[in-house]
Amino acid sequence: MTEKKDECGVKYTLDVLEDRWQPRIIFWLGFRPFTIEELHQLLPDLTDVALNEEITSLQNLRIVNPIVDEENKYSLTDDGNDLRNMVLTMSVWGRQQMDDSANRVSTQIVEPEKDASMSELIKYNNQLNKYM
Repeated sequence: MTEKKDECGVKYTLDVLEDRWQPRIIFWLGFRPFTIEELHQLLPDLTDVALNEEITSLQNLRIVNPIVDEENKYSLTDDGNDLRNMVLTMSVWGRQQMDDSANRVSTQIVEPEKDASMSELIKYNNQLNKYM
């Protein structure tokens, strides 16, 4: 992914976002820092090996950084937060276009509270599936 450095900025961004899991990882790590184990709970269809590969890839792109402490959590870099904002905007726009094309009324997505429990966040995935 993103090996061609001479591509335009949009192509580079789309190469990052075309991965099935990276937009979701970016979403969750921008929500609050999580451990690998917590991310796995939020992304249960992603194997441990694949999750570690995705995190490594995002670290290499300077989108994700480990938090150096005893909890071993990960968070987004400033560039990662910028990308997350763009992903959210694109996700909402895309969902609205899909709903408009199907003559459906779009529902507004609201992020959970920052202190939401893991079980609440796992339930939120059902809503998130409509957008990412």
